[in-house]
Amino acid sequence: MTRAKRFSSEYTMLSILEYLCLYTKKTPVSKYHIMTKINAIRQQRPDRISNILNGLEENGYIKSIIDDVSNTKLYLITETGFDAYLKWIKDFLFFVRTMNNEE
Repeated sequence: MTRAKRFSSEYTMLSILEYLCLYTKKTPVSKYHIMTKINAIRQQRPDRISNILNGLEENGYIKSIIDDVSNTKLYLITETGFDAYLKWIKDFLFFVRTMNNEE
């Protein structure tokens, strides 16, 4: 039996921020949507995703709203979350370029 590959919570956080930045900046999405649309985190347990979403919200990277019709909690990225994602990408690209120049 093969074990499902699970990534670190940091990887999962950045994957969620990336998805919200690139695909749903103005459209709120549910936890279910996040779990099914982000291929890299599909193997994460729902409770772990909930903890990560709560942490991102508590730190101001995302915000949640309750859909009046379905009573579902939906998530949107905040400006703080968008800025954090851009900084992460910029730092990562700088790192990769630095490593490639040293070879």
